[in-house]
This record gives sequence, C-alpha cells and structure tokens, in this order.
Amino acid sequence: MIKKYIPNNINSYKDVFREHVRWGDTDGYNHVNNVSISRYFESARVNIIRALESDKYSFVLVHFNIDYLDQIFYPSIIDIGTSLKSIGDKSITFDQAIFVNNKCKSVAQSILAYADIKEKKSYSIGDKIKNQLLNKYGASDEI
Repeated sequence: MIKKYIPNNINSYKDVFREHVRWGDTDGYNHVNNVSISRYFESARVNIIRALESDKYSFVLVHFNIDYLDQIFYPSIIDIGTSLKSIGDKSITFDQAIFVNNKCKSVAQSILAYADIKEKKSYSIGDKIKNQLLNKYGASDEI
C-alpha cells in the first residue's frame, strides 16, 4: 500500500476555492457521492485554467486520481485547495485537497496537457503561461 500525504492545513495551498454542498450532490443519507467530489475538484481547477485559455489553446485533463479520506455530508461548506506541483513542456500537475471544517476529506492529483483544441494535439506551454502559473500557484514548501 502506498502511503499518501494527508495535508492538515488548507493554507498550505496557493489557491482556495469555496463550494457549498448541494442537496443534489448527495445520496438518500445526505452523504456526498463520489461523482460530486470529482466535480468539486474540477470546479477549482477550471477556476484557475480559464484565465489561461484561448480560442485555440486549452488545458485538457489527461489523468485524475482521487483518494477519499472521510465522508462529506449535506449541508456543508467545502474549501478546495490547489497548488501547482509541477510544470513540464506540455503539461502541468496540480495537487488538490478538500477540507470541511478544517479537516481534510479528500486529496487529488490532476495532470493536464496543454493542447491545440482544434488540431487535437498537445502543444508546448509558452513562457508567459508558465510564469503566470508558477508565480500564482507554485507549490508551497508544506505540500
């Protein structure tokens, strides 16, 4: 079994996105379902990458991994922390965590490729975008 790092502080992330658990995110026991958790992570990622997209180029998800650590219930306010783990020539990796009442409930890692969406192929990330990502979302020393 691989031992995962479980963050204990949302402040170790460079970006924090807040969501409210919706009734429709739950099952009959007020338990948030797994699909909704992946959507929370997606909302936080999209909040970051939208400003970096153009009509021709965008980041597309190529790998996504979630570890479910504890249940989330309705009603709750969740905070999704995101930091840039790494940046390559054609892809970026984000580390993320969901917190409810300052307790980590789930962690995720996403790899996104930078792509020419019309040609449907990967493309090199320009220095301007790399610098924007590193300056604003670069990983802190705690993650």
